Amino acid sequence: MGEIYEKIDCMIGEIGDVMNHNKHQDDYEKNKEIMIKRWEKMNLQMHCLGFALNPFYYDVNYLKSPAPGGESRRAPNCDREVVQGVLDAFDRAGEDQEEKRVFSRQLSKFQGKEGMFGTLAARIDAQSMNPISWWSTYGAETPELSNIALKVLSQPISSSSAERRNMLNLMRADKLVHVHCNIRLLSRFTKSYKDGPYRKWDVDPETSYLDDYAVRLEELEGNEGQEEENSAQASKRQRYPEYF
Repeated sequence: MGEIYEKIDCMIGEIGDVMNHNKHQDDYEKNKEIMIKRWEKMNLQMHCLGFALNPFYYDVNYLKSPAPGGESRRAPNCDREVVQGVLDAFDRAGEDQEEKRVFSRQLSKFQGKEGMFGTLAARIDAQSMNPISWWSTYGAETPELSNIALKVLSQPISSSSAERRNMLNLMRADKLVHVHCNIRLLSRFTKSYKDGPYRKWDVDPETSYLDDYAVRLEELEGNEGQEEENSAQASKRQRYPEYF
């Protein structure tokens, strides 16, 4: 959860780098608009909060590194959209105004690298340590914010929000029903529909030809076994008549 916001920004920039150096460069702006609209549909306050609570994205070396697309990197607290998302997340997470103010004060302390957050060890570990482990190590001075950070950063990335927004609409459902009905009609012209164990399977929903077929198969196997036994007995009578 703490990485998806930054990954989306990098993805858009990387696609721009590729398209700007080939025959599709004139289509980049249109594609960028489509990608941003899709991202806005999936963008949640928790994505912003996870981005803002990841210590790696405040590292000086990271902020100086070149970003895809040629844009300069910004710390989460310098991005208006991220800040607004964080405030909205605090509004939902805080039980009252006092708790929301506690979150804001502790976030300011974290972003300003005050106290334990400003130690050399904390700054070095922010570059390489897992953010969950980092908060477990250095979050003692901000227990409320640390608790939120551990919960948010522990969330796995999922595409379920996009899938929920991709549910069947009326037109697509109508097309699927149309295809299904036609497949059923076509199946009535097959030989198995007329004579096989699944014959006229869709005519009487109360009748299970599958169950009937299983019973007939067991009876057939039983009859075949009895016939084999009778044949073996007859062969023995012919070979050893003195014993019968």
